[in-house]
Amino acid sequence: MANAETERLAIEHVMQLERAAGREPEDVSRRGAPYDISSPPRKIEVKAFGGSARGAVVPLEERQVTEARRDPENFYVYVVDNVTTANGTDIAVRRLHGDLLNAMITRTRPHITYWPTLRVEDYDRLGGQDP
Repeated sequence: MANAETERLAIEHVMQLERAAGREPEDVSRRGAPYDISSPPRKIEVKAFGGSARGAVVPLEERQVTEARRDPENFYVYVVDNVTTANGTDIAVRRLHGDLLNAMITRTRPHITYWPTLRVEDYDRLGGQDP
């Protein structure tokens, strides 16, 4: 399963949980917000894992760290495990927020990552080159 599909399924799962909790979630993942779901008062960044996230790195963008520090009461990171299981019954969600999320961020050394886009025309021009 592709990463985008794993994330989509995780976002859908979290939105169902939010509705069940009586909140009104909205997927804002493609609107430029520093989180994936607006579920007032919660701002939720979803981190999806096909298997277990136990011991895994949970990458956060600088703007997500900024928002977590700016609004520690309402910014959440939902870590969604086992998204790609066959029947979905093993999916589990762990909610990081407040003091725990702040402690995780504080003990982390930031890394700069560049995300250049491989444009369609460049991809097509390269063809299937062998090494």
